[in-house]
Amino acid sequence: MAVRFRNNSDQKDASNIKSISSCCLGEVIPLERLSNDVFSSMILGDGFGVIPSDNSIMSPVCGVVKDVSKNSREVTIKTNDGFVLIVSVGSDLASVDQKLEVVCKVCPGDRVELTTEIWNIDIEGYRMRNIPVIAAVIVTNSINIPSFNIRYGKIKQHGQTVMTVSI
Repeated sequence: MAVRFRNNSDQKDASNIKSISSCCLGEVIPLERLSNDVFSSMILGDGFGVIPSDNSIMSPVCGVVKDVSKNSREVTIKTNDGFVLIVSVGSDLASVDQKLEVVCKVCPGDRVELTTEIWNIDIEGYRMRNIPVIAAVIVTNSINIPSFNIRYGKIKQHGQTVMTVSI
């Protein structure tokens, strides 16, 4: 299991450590591996991608839904700790992305808990049509986070921590 981290902090207080979970079961990968240039360049912030192995794409944090994109594939969530996350689901191939049909189950103003389902998609159906599905979790204000760790690898249970951040 690979780990990426940044440490610009001398803080050791465990109460200042917060967790961000995977949004689904599957394989956590670095953002740089995504074909979406906006995500892979980390211009929106740091985070991770997930190759889903399950139909449920869930909230990786507790918070309030601030926005749902017009195409329903990106949801912005603000946590009580002030983190702003974009959770996204789509195809890793721009040429087939429009073929990925998703129905968002949350609306702006909704309170989400860890593992509240945001989307339920037919992963196997897309695989049978050779449409790769990818999810991403981006912390848009990650530049303000003194330190964080991201653990890459298999996610075998919902709510499993992937990213820890110090505040």
